[in-house]
Amino acid sequence: MKERHKFPKPVAFNTHNAIDRAMLEFVKKRNFSGYVKKLIIADMKTKGIEIPNGKQATNNSKTESKLERLQRELANKRVNNDSGSNSDT
Repeated sequence: MKERHKFPKPVAFNTHNAIDRAMLEFVKKRNFSGYVKKLIIADMKTKGIEIPNGKQATNNSKTESKLERLQRELANKRVNNDSGSNSDT
């Protein structure tokens, strides 16, 4: 029997709710799974939860590079947001 390495976690949106519709429109052209994972990593970091590097998390090199890429993208967004907020003052 093949071991399962991916587990879907569905997110429900109510199209009759204005906030849910706005969120759906916002994420419409994004990689939803990647976007949600970036948000989870950001939340974990704000709560002081250690984010393992890919080598500790798994032996799968594809997963390693994916986690490292997500962490790098998150760090880049923080730098861009920080430098962008300084220009508004």
